[in-house]
Amino acid sequence: MKVFRLPTFLLMSALLASVFVFSIERDEGIEGIPLPVYPVEVSTVGESGDLWFCVGPTGELDGISERKITLTSFSNTDTFGRVTIADDLGNDIEREILIESGQSFDIKPEQSLPGAKWAAVTIEIPSGEVLVKQDITGNGIDSEPCVTTTSDQWYLPWSSTLRPSSEASLLFYNPFQAPAVADLHFVGDVGRRETLDSQGVVIPSRSLVIFDITTRIPDSSVVSATVDVRVGQLVVARMQIAEDDTRKGLDFAYGSNRAAGRVFLNGYEQGSEGTEIISILNPNNELVEVEISFFGTGVQNLEPKKLELRALQRQVLELEAFESENDTYGVEVKSFDGEPIAASFISWKGKSPDGESSDLGLTTQNGVDLAARNWKLLFESSSFESGYLSVFNPNSKTIASVEFSNQDFSLPSEVPGRIELDALESVSFPITDSSIKTLDIGSTSPILVGVVGLNSSGFYFENAVAVSKTSETPVP
Repeated sequence: MKVFRLPTFLLMSALLASVFVFSIERDEGIEGIPLPVYPVEVSTVGESGDLWFCVGPTGELDGISERKITLTSFSNTDTFGRVTIADDLGNDIEREILIESGQSFDIKPEQSLPGAKWAAVTIEIPSGEVLVKQDITGNGIDSEPCVTTTSDQWYLPWSSTLRPSSEASLLFYNPFQAPAVADLHFVGDVGRRETLDSQGVVIPSRSLVIFDITTRIPDSSVVSATVDVRVGQLVVARMQIAEDDTRKGLDFAYGSNRAAGRVFLNGYEQGSEGTEIISILNPNNELVEVEISFFGTGVQNLEPKKLELRALQRQVLELEAFESENDTYGVEVKSFDGEPIAASFISWKGKSPDGESSDLGLTTQNGVDLAARNWKLLFESSSFESGYLSVFNPNSKTIASVEFSNQDFSLPSEVPGRIELDALESVSFPITDSSIKTLDIGSTSPILVGVVGLNSSGFYFENAVAVSKTSETPVP
């Protein structure tokens, strides 16, 4: 599998060249070994720049009221960039943008391409030092960074088409000037599933293709997907909308571009009214044994769980209520023989038993096998009113000394300036100050950072953005 992050100076050649551009490797380390690439990385001073990819619905889609992409500068100078917007109808436009130093710039795709229900956005920032995230609101909320990688392999361990009103779609974005071809493989409630049109799916150049899972694999409580791109590279994501008597919400998630023998998740406990599950996908042709372990103050007494997954199959682990409510914790999912696996954490909050409450909530996140020593977290979002900052040390033997700061030289009152995390320790801090704009996190060992965002419309989990060239594989 090839995954790469294009330097900005290669953008124009990438857009004009054929798929052979995908053979370009990222910068190599000291010993000539390619540095690992976290799915979302931002360049700082002295880097070559960034290329961001944002896909999703627009306000024209039923159940969606607005999608907004926010570009926030942390540079000391004004930043110029280029934006390309393509919809699912074959239309695309380009324009130049200016982001003033320390300011934000919003993009609403439907304003540029009226009538489109889906849109993909490529953002070129030659100088780096800009964070890009998108907010989706409707029958719930979602907020997360756009991605900075393309790949020829994607894993999406969870979606749902359960009746009466769960709807799931896959999004395939090809930002390059040559067509891509992909094969799709699904696992539903009754096992391996294939559809007549899931093989040899063509994604034309600079286009967005929507694959409706709901009509193809209907009434399945869980649908897992693997996307093998045999020609070219893509950005792949999943859109989930649910609105029925027991649950209501929306979730947008980019796929995972890496499977590994050891992956990590940040969990979020909601108490008796919430449901938390972990969906684990085995993409191998052999049986795999996995162990799921939990780390955090509220899960100290929870024993590891062991599962067996047949070849090319998926298992779902439903988690019981833990000791702490509204708290985060770390999760490790590993195979005993080191065979690659993919996993997703899913959390939702349904309506109250009396049916009078309409609490919203659905969020998912995919497991990652990489962590980073430096992170940036953007709080500036219409979806964030309060929440929890989550910090997880996934190293099995190494202590992490973690420092928090921001450009305003002030931290949320609940967040300390410095903490020390033992190996496999997870902590969280409540954040009630919605005026904070960004947060910088530095660590002596690679860690994972994210935030649970809350408002009256629901909740979401948002991973922080890794600083370029600080990603590492946690010490086993």
